Amino acid sequence: MKKQSLLSQTALLTATNAVVRAIGFGMRIWMSRMLGAESMGIMELASSAHMLWLAPVTSGLPMAVSRYTAQAQAAGDETRARQTLQAGKRLARIIAWPMLALMLVLSPWISRILGDSRTLPTLLIYLPCLPILALSAVYNGYCYGKGNAVVPAATELVEQLVRFGVCVAVLTALPAMRAAYSAAAPALGAVIGEGVGLIIAVLMLRGARPRRSEKIPKGLTKKLWRLAFPMTCMRVSNTLMRTVNAALIPMRLRVSGLTAAEATARLGMYQGMAMSLIMLPAVFTGALAMVSAPAITAREADPSAMKQLLWRVLWPAAAVSLASMAALWIGAPFCARVLYKQAELEPLLRMLSPCVLLMGIQQVISGLMAGLGQQRRALYASLTGSLVSVGLNYVLAARPELRLAGVAIASMVGLLITLLMNARALRLAIGRAELRYQALMV
Repeated sequence: MKKQSLLSQTALLTATNAVVRAIGFGMRIWMSRMLGAESMGIMELASSAHMLWLAPVTSGLPMAVSRYTAQAQAAGDETRARQTLQAGKRLARIIAWPMLALMLVLSPWISRILGDSRTLPTLLIYLPCLPILALSAVYNGYCYGKGNAVVPAATELVEQLVRFGVCVAVLTALPAMRAAYSAAAPALGAVIGEGVGLIIAVLMLRGARPRRSEKIPKGLTKKLWRLAFPMTCMRVSNTLMRTVNAALIPMRLRVSGLTAAEATARLGMYQGMAMSLIMLPAVFTGALAMVSAPAITAREADPSAMKQLLWRVLWPAAAVSLASMAALWIGAPFCARVLYKQAELEPLLRMLSPCVLLMGIQQVISGLMAGLGQQRRALYASLTGSLVSVGLNYVLAARPELRLAGVAIASMVGLLITLLMNARALRLAIGRAELRYQALMV
């Protein structure tokens, strides 16, 4: 597998993400018109729970595999890199299959907890994603650690194309389905698309299979888990907070005077429409975060090189995020009235626009911290910001004069707290690396 430069990897992933996001954005617009706000709300409720149970298999594992693979790559140890891939796959299976059985039993109960039993078909269809995405996450982490983004880019593009194709085929062929079943069409598309993507990754990485004499070193699987666990907890907490918000926001909106149907439609407007626009800069910042994590791992012994890398990735992330924030503010009327045909979405988009800047910078800082093994501190920051956001949602969403504006305020405050805590932790981590380097030079 040929190693690519940081710029080449970022450019490839950014281009792929742009196409994938464009397809996904088009799919959301098409689905919002095809399904309506109520079915979109059902889909978002189920999707929030789905993302929660995916977190243990898709969050910490790729970062852990990426870090260990990058260390092996820096040392020129190809055998160790292949062993890391195999240990990651073993850990993915250990986690994914028991979770699949557990979620199969708990899905009916989860649908009741979400407050809408119509989410059950979507929850059940999503279940096969657990083992599929667990293995895909490990393969992606291995590729990033090796400094090559071709496989992740190819699989992501194919997944999205297949997902959209399946959604269009199902909803076009069966346009008169009830809301509970029409909301499950995107889940079916996700399962089939991710399965195809995994097959492509396995075929492209046949050369990474270990030789018979290359057994997984004792303790490597446990080391991967210890490194992955804090990042997993962070993703679980973030997704749990999203799930809590998905259930809490409609509940508090009903307290403000809206009917149950209106409250669910507002949730679909916020999470299914507005947040898809807020996340657009992740086309670039997400790619930058993924490739910068193993890059800073390879520079841990040289604080000067770490600082250079830090500024090389943070300035572009800030510039792109700031430009995206301005574009969203200016383009809010077009997005609300032309794309989504929801005029009341316009003020919400403008209120949420600062989140674009905060989220873009935070994404890259989080990647750098993962590369330095600072997942535990990132967990504390993320949990603090999420808890503050949930608390503010409880208070502000119930006020008739605020409603979704209160939700926007809660999102901004939570993101700002997380960003400031992570920035401080990153500065301290680099400071400690400088002290160690100076001690070695004495």
